[in-house]
Amino acid sequence: MMFAFHDGRDTSSLPEMIDEYEHVAQPRHPDGKILLDYWQHCVDQHGDFVVGRDIPSRMIARLLSSVVVSEPVDGGANYRIRLAGTSVRRRFGDEIGGRMLSDMFSPEDFAHHLADTNLVLQTGKPLVVDSRLRRGVVEELHSEVVLLPVKSPDGTQHWSLVGVFYFE
Repeated sequence: MMFAFHDGRDTSSLPEMIDEYEHVAQPRHPDGKILLDYWQHCVDQHGDFVVGRDIPSRMIARLLSSVVVSEPVDGGANYRIRLAGTSVRRRFGDEIGGRMLSDMFSPEDFAHHLADTNLVLQTGKPLVVDSRLRRGVVEELHSEVVLLPVKSPDGTQHWSLVGVFYFE
């Protein structure tokens, strides 16, 4: 499991980091609501959401640091990160652009992320996940993940856009 913070602390003697997930009906985080509303506006207006046409956009410019765009590899058996905003480093401690989703999570957490991402692309419907990283009884990071189906810049492939928003 990747640790929430990469600040040089020796975490080997601490309890294992556990990531707890819960699907929720609607975003609770204000920025999650804005992203979902913008995505819906684009879908209503154009019939889809296309990377390069609908994002980046001035309408959601302040959210772009919290956005990750990925493309399926091997028919959805994995995903390659195409674009990752700078605030996502808070979770991973490093640049993740170009990395494979399977390299970023434990096998159990990867299976969860993969299933959710594939579900979004198969159904064409958004999914909102409440995520809490805990070490023992201590919550180290609480975020909301908004998964959205999008199309590649040429409109021929189904990609994933994920907004990761932190609760302070």
